[in-house]
Amino acid sequence: MERLQPRATVGVPVFALALAAGAAALPGVADAVGFLSDSAESFFVLTWLLGWVLLTWSAVVTGVYAAVLGRRSISRRPVYGSEVALTVAAGSFIVLVIAIHPLWETGSAVG
Repeated sequence: MERLQPRATVGVPVFALALAAGAAALPGVADAVGFLSDSAESFFVLTWLLGWVLLTWSAVVTGVYAAVLGRRSISRRPVYGSEVALTVAAGSFIVLVIAIHPLWETGSAVG
């Protein structure tokens, strides 16, 4: 029986990057509409919450995939550079989004 060559699976880190990109865009949209009216404030809250939900899921997906890559490397199965690079990029993007849109100290009472 012919043995199949393993290949890189970059779908998971690309998915994590897409979630993080959505998480980066939503707080920006929320800040843009901000407090123009009562309905805009409802939209602000919805987009802000959805952004943090996407960011949380992106962090979960990235963390689990990083653990999978670590386990594969310990068991001497192939780990491809593209998988590692995309996982590191997703993690870095998550940190960047948190730095740009912090969860605390963003209200009007700060100062």
